[in-house]
Amino acid sequence: MNVLDHFSVPYLGLKNGIHQITFEVDDSFFHTFENSYVEGGKLKVEMSLDKRSDLAVADFIFDGDVRVTCDRCLQSFDHPIEGDSKLHIKIGVQDPDQDEVLFIDQETSSINFASYIYECICLLLPMSITHEDIDDCDPEMIAKLNKTNDDATKNDIWNSLKGLDLE
Repeated sequence: MNVLDHFSVPYLGLKNGIHQITFEVDDSFFHTFENSYVEGGKLKVEMSLDKRSDLAVADFIFDGDVRVTCDRCLQSFDHPIEGDSKLHIKIGVQDPDQDEVLFIDQETSSINFASYIYECICLLLPMSITHEDIDDCDPEMIAKLNKTNDDATKNDIWNSLKGLDLE
């Protein structure tokens, strides 16, 4: 059985109304996506699926931690993830102008939410992923970065122009 099969929800026989579903996301989930910058993690994803005759609305709530690499010191650490997202599910033909809408055909028996959950987790991460406190970074790497910054300041070509009197 595929790891992502646990993220499939039967749709065709589902009665109209609100359905609560909880997904557990772990390391094996992230390992199924190629070139993922999320190394692993443990999250709880709660989905409230409101199915109606013409469409469905899925509300997701994300809570947990993901293992990522610090952009500053290149050390892996657990970063907290918390947020929510909404996905509309409509029966019909794909419309490229509508974001956050999943189009399915009339005979779709189940919907796999794994890719959508993965995308939401990635979007909940900040653009620059660093330790919250620089003291948590790898001290050896920070020392190398500081040395590189000092060398760059000493060799800065603009420093030679500072003493130039243009008047």
